[in-house]
Amino acid sequence: MKIAITGAAGQIGYALIPLLLERFKVPMELSLVDLPDKLTQLRGLEMEIEDFCYPHLKKVESGSDEATLFQGADVVIFLGAKPRGPGMERNDLITVNAATFLRQGKILAETANPHVKALVVGNPANTNALMLIRGGNYKLKNQIQALMRLDQNRAKSAMELSFGPRKEIYVFGNHSPTILVHQALPEVLEFVRKRGAEVIKARGVSSQASAAKAIVDHLEDWISKEERTYSAAIYSEKNPYGIDEDLVFSFPFSNKKGILKLPLSQEEKQMLQITEDEMKKERQIACTILFSN
Repeated sequence: MKIAITGAAGQIGYALIPLLLERFKVPMELSLVDLPDKLTQLRGLEMEIEDFCYPHLKKVESGSDEATLFQGADVVIFLGAKPRGPGMERNDLITVNAATFLRQGKILAETANPHVKALVVGNPANTNALMLIRGGNYKLKNQIQALMRLDQNRAKSAMELSFGPRKEIYVFGNHSPTILVHQALPEVLEFVRKRGAEVIKARGVSSQASAAKAIVDHLEDWISKEERTYSAAIYSEKNPYGIDEDLVFSFPFSNKKGILKLPLSQEEKQMLQITEDEMKKERQIACTILFSN
């Protein structure tokens, strides 16, 4: 299995790679991608990976040429996305990342394994994933997902700590404060919506180790030969909830059956509308890049 990782020199990449090697004990090749000014850090990471001495790790390569490093990839994890800088508005962030993911989507569709599974983590992840799909001319629309597993894991943790184990927990919508946690008590919903900001406030940086764990959880369920159900932001075409069909939207998902249909309360339907409206606005902003040249 060949796994390519963009933004690999960052701290999520540093936490993620050992987990990937521990969880997936199959012959593996790693392609580490980052910006040209990160190549020295990438080489240091490459050396550490070599020193892990995992017998199933067959090859590690690094660089900034996506066309080369995506070549034949079975899985691509998009950690890389420009973070918001001082004075930068959210709209500016969306358009900058939209240009990057449109370009990467074209490369991905041209060079990766035709059956590639691509997971977008860099924020705004759902809209970045939609741009990745559009960049590849919708060729990979059902093979690209955005990470919602961190939100699902947060909801599961909050509910189990407060109320005991729950069998099924799913999140809908956007990876943002408008997210909907299905059948959650208000305090759990509020916890999930604020958790990311609280981590940043406490640590000075966004979630890293927990994000890495969520990525591996997501991939394990997605590629499992057994049926697994989880929350995934996927291309919304033909969804049973009446959501706009050109978004990357989180739904309860089966790796064998696709989107699962769950009954929603009237209040949940209203919250679903709010998160859908937010994502439609993000799409509109992102798509301005298509007409800016």
